[in-house]
Amino acid sequence: MQAIILATDETHQLPPLTDSLAAPMLPIVDRPVMATTIEILARFGLKKIIVCVHARENQITTHFGSGRRWGVELKYLFQRAALGSAGSLSYARSLLTETCLVLPGDQLCDLELEQALHFHQNHGGSATTILHGMFSAYNGPYAALEDDGRLRKGAPMQAGLAYTGAFLFEPHVLSNIPVERPTTIIADLLPTLLDQGEAVYGYTMTGYWNPLQSLAAFQQAQIDYLQSAYALQMPEQADKRPTVRLRYPSLEARSIAPGIWVGSDPSIHPSAMLAPPLYLGPQTWVGREVELGPQTILGSNVVIDDEATVHHSTVLSNTYVGCLVAVDHKIVTPDTISDPATEATTMIVDPFLISPVEDPQAQRVVQRGQISRVVAGILITVLSPLILLIGLLALLTNRGRFLLRETYVGGRINPLSDALFTFQRLQFRTRHADGRYVMGGRWMERWELQRLPELFNAWRGDLALVGIKPLRPEELAQLTESWCEQRHAAAAGLTGLWYIDIDPASDLETVVVTDVYYTATRSRGHDLLILLRTPLVWLRRSQQRGLATDQLANTMSNM
Repeated sequence: MQAIILATDETHQLPPLTDSLAAPMLPIVDRPVMATTIEILARFGLKKIIVCVHARENQITTHFGSGRRWGVELKYLFQRAALGSAGSLSYARSLLTETCLVLPGDQLCDLELEQALHFHQNHGGSATTILHGMFSAYNGPYAALEDDGRLRKGAPMQAGLAYTGAFLFEPHVLSNIPVERPTTIIADLLPTLLDQGEAVYGYTMTGYWNPLQSLAAFQQAQIDYLQSAYALQMPEQADKRPTVRLRYPSLEARSIAPGIWVGSDPSIHPSAMLAPPLYLGPQTWVGREVELGPQTILGSNVVIDDEATVHHSTVLSNTYVGCLVAVDHKIVTPDTISDPATEATTMIVDPFLISPVEDPQAQRVVQRGQISRVVAGILITVLSPLILLIGLLALLTNRGRFLLRETYVGGRINPLSDALFTFQRLQFRTRHADGRYVMGGRWMERWELQRLPELFNAWRGDLALVGIKPLRPEELAQLTESWCEQRHAAAAGLTGLWYIDIDPASDLETVVVTDVYYTATRSRGHDLLILLRTPLVWLRRSQQRGLATDQLANTMSNM
């Protein structure tokens, strides 16, 4: 069986949340809703997943990357236009050669895959639509089934079973979808199949499902997810709701007390009162005499100032809640407060009440990048006579092809992403295509002067001053073990532990071990120490290469 997730973000049905966030990135207890879908597929053993993306695709691809974090391989299909749910399947038609499982990327759907697949295989039909009993905040469309389980033609006049957006199709079904024309599965493909006499059945799932079609549904998803985790931890104390719980509610935090989870680097005043179930994301700051919980979720980098209270609410990432502010049964973003009960949203203009908080991780990355650019600019200015002289010599002796551009891979694009940064590393050319040295090439390699153009990589932001060793794509492909991925938490650098602590001829495993150690122990002081040691290591390496060259020359002359 193959799996495809529809994450095209074609409808923005949850303002103000989807004004800035792609629907598959809507946070459910500080994790994108699509992460739960990927985990369900991974647990079932589906390791290769197709993801259709269209609008705001960078948010999705940057966060989920290759899928390594979940032990899966994600293949993205980038649509140039909005094609609807069926149109996305048509776009992926050439890749779908087996029974195809279609899942929505913007809903919380804890589907029992084994039972659903067993049902589909047993009835022998061409398609199975996954249905669910009524959800309180669901606004259609609805389905009805015949006595034998087949899907009934035409939409029922009154509320019936709800379409979850999940389907199982045999590959020949996709030939009924027009090419590159907006079509939907429910309104277009299923009626076409029924008109042609194809057997389309309905499977009514019993697991948890929330379509996230309203602010009330979004807030209910937060509570249900958190309650499901609390029930696993403390079944005797947890609220009996929801009656249907998520089976595997993953929380990226540690439990500091029953029903209370806290992310990394928190700051919580000792006088703060915490009531379970409660989730506090990474870099959360909680002030004096603050009251939090129950059924409260704070995203990452949230600041709750002194004597504020937050109950039965969700505060999204990078939000400041001011002193003495009381938040109850609300959804809070950096500039709005929404009431799930009325679906009303209020824009907040007073920064002392609600306001944005700058992301500290992004701030640190920007600061490191700015420092690297400034230092690289100074070095380029100081070394410009040497760079110009070598560049002119290389230009005259290499018939204009004096720069070597090679593709290299660095660290992650951002701390929450699996996607790696790829760039073109610049160096002076030291050898011809047949391996012979160009004029001055041996001298440049001895003193590593061919690396001078890398300063322009640092000035552009491709390289940091200190970081992991840049790798070629073919070298990166050899890193198949999960522990190797820890090195990608840092950017590639002009220098690093890989330069000052290990031999230049070290194998790839030694380089990766050194990089992993660097990422685990790095600090500004550590980086400064590496920078100060680099000139001495460079001089020692150059002298050693000179001695090796002289010994080789003597050996050749004595032969």
